[in-house]
Amino acid sequence: MAGITDSPFRRIARRFGAGLLYTECLSAEGMRRRGRATLELARFHEDERPIALQLFGSDPAQMAEAAAVAAEQFHPDLIDINCGCPVKKFVARGCGGYLMQDPDMIGRMVAAVREASGLPVSVKLRGGYTAPTETAPQAAIAAEESGAALVAVHGRYVRGAKGTTADWEVIGRVKAAVRRIPVVGNGDIRSSVDARRMMTETGCDRVMVGRWAQGRPWIFKPLATAETDDDKLSEPTPSEKLAILEEHYRLMLEEFPERTAVFRMRKHIGWYIAGFPSAGKLRGEAMKLISAAEVIKYLSSCPIGVPNQDE
Repeated sequence: MAGITDSPFRRIARRFGAGLLYTECLSAEGMRRRGRATLELARFHEDERPIALQLFGSDPAQMAEAAAVAAEQFHPDLIDINCGCPVKKFVARGCGGYLMQDPDMIGRMVAAVREASGLPVSVKLRGGYTAPTETAPQAAIAAEESGAALVAVHGRYVRGAKGTTADWEVIGRVKAAVRRIPVVGNGDIRSSVDARRMMTETGCDRVMVGRWAQGRPWIFKPLATAETDDDKLSEPTPSEKLAILEEHYRLMLEEFPERTAVFRMRKHIGWYIAGFPSAGKLRGEAMKLISAAEVIKYLSSCPIGVPNQDE
């Protein structure tokens, strides 16, 4: 979700009922050194609370220093340690999902970050590093014993997970392994029906939604309001989707310089208009937009109608 879950995206998600929000994954080394780019990515608005500031790193001392800076500069509600990201550049540096090979290291990181920041600590895990070696239950126990406030589990391995279906059973095994802290399940949550089914099947306390909220921030509404189990009933009309998209774009303009906002918004436009008539052509046009005025004009003139499921 790098480059996606910025403040405008999080604020739109919150307006539809998302609970705990997470910043983008931030380098502990960049935070420790107070790097300008890292500090910029860490900023959030008060209406985004409760929010976890998410860090990745390879060493407990480094993570502790970063957490202390984050707590002092930004006062988030929690510090999150990412131990699940499968991106190659993270793993190659001994960060993110690489840590699933060493549950004891995860425990030491939790203890160090908690002591240095004085804040609650959450941890993101995966089922394990490579199949069939499942380490999530041990990692969750180590995190709990070191003082973690919650653990989130994605039901895939770090390596070789591309194209696979999330294994929810590992989430259930993590829930059974820990005794005092909430467990958040993650993986293949495409709808409120999926979310409720995961909670029923695994016993997890909450669910985490990631990429299936891209261009669909309203996915949180039926979960937050319990109005219906039928996601189609809470699906916005095409014109309502365009209004949400325009609101998202205006938040981008408030947050970033115009050129940056336009370029960052391009991918979101593509996601929002998925299913519109001639969506492929519209996405192509969106890639050519270079000014705010062009984007607003484009959005106001988008052809809308019955969504085409083939697009």
